[in-house]
Amino acid sequence: MGDDRPCNMEGIGTVQIKMFDKMVRVLKEVRYVPQVKKNLISVGALEALGHAVSVRDGVLKITRGSMVVMKGVRCNNLYYLMGSTVTG
Repeated sequence: MGDDRPCNMEGIGTVQIKMFDKMVRVLKEVRYVPQVKKNLISVGALEALGHAVSVRDGVLKITRGSMVVMKGVRCNNLYYLMGSTVTG
């Protein structure tokens, strides 16, 4: 990564994430790319599904209607999700 070489995708699946508000959200059709060390969420893909995206004062909010679905905070010019992956 970072050297412009393509990476192979090894599968598509579903991931559960426990959000900042203790709700568990499900992301469907998630791509598994073993060479990528961090989990990435495509804001553009969420927007294409009808979610609204807003960024203000270092906080990223993904909303659906009036409900905040995801929240992230900026650190070193990257936004980190306020939540964790559910395993098991």
